[in-house]
Amino acid sequence: MIEFDQLSEFFSDFFDYQARGKFIYFDFHLHTTASQGVIIPPSILAVLSGNTHLISVTDHNDIRGAIAACERGMNNVPGIELVCEDGFELLVYFRTLDQLEAFYIEDVEKNKHCYRARRTTRGVDYYLDLLAERDCYLSIPHINGLAQKNYLKHLPYMKSVLKRVNAVETYNHALPKNRNINAQIVRRAYQLEATFGSSALIARELMSFYRYLGKEERRHHRMLEGLFRQSMVSPLAQSWTGQ
Repeated sequence: MIEFDQLSEFFSDFFDYQARGKFIYFDFHLHTTASQGVIIPPSILAVLSGNTHLISVTDHNDIRGAIAACERGMNNVPGIELVCEDGFELLVYFRTLDQLEAFYIEDVEKNKHCYRARRTTRGVDYYLDLLAERDCYLSIPHINGLAQKNYLKHLPYMKSVLKRVNAVETYNHALPKNRNINAQIVRRAYQLEATFGSSALIARELMSFYRYLGKEERRHHRMLEGLFRQSMVSPLAQSWTGQ
């Protein structure tokens, strides 16, 4: 289940109020050939053709896919999936493409690892300090993911990071249901907002998430009304941290 009602007002800035009552494809985490995906922007456009949508192409330490999506007229929130030196990943969203490009050129491109192309040479604390000075929105993806992407299990500093971000990705279409539920529990414990997405690397995964959202259409409508009212108060849940 997607926590539509916790979608942040940050994303409403990119949204057309005339779209209320329509099916909308929301996807704040997808990849293109600019990172490890095999989806090209025209393929995304083909899936979204004729549908109201709000997406964010979030390639790993790369923004070519995000630029292409904007240039092709897609309603794309400028974003990047930042991969730090230890493999920790952070979804970073900006209000404008210029802001994304400036961050990438100044703080990502020059810090890319010489031998590990998908990582930077800087840690998450370095980037959290930098991004605190920028007009952006931060979300932790797949916080209870598989293998090394299970940050709750493998990263001892997760508590401090959770206190410095805006949101937790509470639905990742590539993960089993129980892992997304765990992410929702953490989000509520820290009273954060929520993001969600396909995490698609191939067109088939993109279509699978599209069909899933279609089944959730009624909840889409309820979420939209909540978004426009900006009702963002989160209940406390039982904390895995024992706070």
